Amino acid sequence: MITSKEAKNNANNHSLQACQSGTWGTIGGKLKVTQLSTTGYLGQFDFCAIARMGNAEDAHYCQVVESPAGSRKWYKYEHKTGCIASCVTLN
Repeated sequence: MITSKEAKNNANNHSLQACQSGTWGTIGGKLKVTQLSTTGYLGQFDFCAIARMGNAEDAHYCQVVESPAGSRKWYKYEHKTGCIASCVTLN
């Protein structure tokens, strides 16, 4: 079992945790988080989501999608608004 100090250090280092049999432990690896404001192809990531979106009225939109599904290829589309995508890669 990890202590609260170890948990804090793991959080500061972006270490991944796993729960097995009710006990949290380090499984290794690190998360790399990238924020992108470009439109179109963002790159290859394990996961992406909208992190920030500007004015969202009157047919404004922001969309972050993986295409094709399971490909790790992410795209961001927007119309009449600015948005930022946060993308995560497991190293």
